[in-house]
Amino acid sequence: MDIYIYMKHTLSASTSYWWVLFLEGLFQLVLGSLLLVSTDITMLVLVEFLGIYWLIRGVIMIVLMFVGKYKDRMLLLFGGLLGIIAGIVVLRYPLFSTFLMLETLVVFIAIIGLVQGAISIVKGSLSGGFGDVLLGIILCIVGFLLLFNPFSAVLALPVAIGILWVIGGTVLLATSLYARK
Repeated sequence: MDIYIYMKHTLSASTSYWWVLFLEGLFQLVLGSLLLVSTDITMLVLVEFLGIYWLIRGVIMIVLMFVGKYKDRMLLLFGGLLGIIAGIVVLRYPLFSTFLMLETLVVFIAIIGLVQGAISIVKGSLSGGFGDVLLGIILCIVGFLLLFNPFSAVLALPVAIGILWVIGGTVLLATSLYARK
């Protein structure tokens, strides 16, 4: 089946919402471009917005604890307090928070790479698939490199995210304009 026919058939039901895809694509494209042009300032602003979000979300969770009829009130209290504390810390120490969040993300990606690499190696060894073993070895090497040299990865991560957001935003813009027709 031709990809354009498939897209038209898939998107025909949602053509009245093409503008949502357009706005999301435009937002992604702008943020991705800003990450590529002015990485440091853009990361600080994004982290500050995240701090504001966590602070507001924490307050909302605590209000919901008293207003709503939820069984897990202690969970709402814990989540609300954690959100308020995280929001205050991020807003109080934006430079440290930016680096800490990126560092945490890099370590998380490294651990996922190591786990997926080990699974691919075992899977390839059991099934005799050379490709799975090779992929697993590559994933493990990248995971170890990220884990033992996270500072370089922290510096490269915002640029990598910027590139992905520019590509993703462009695809969303094209898809939204195609769905509009």
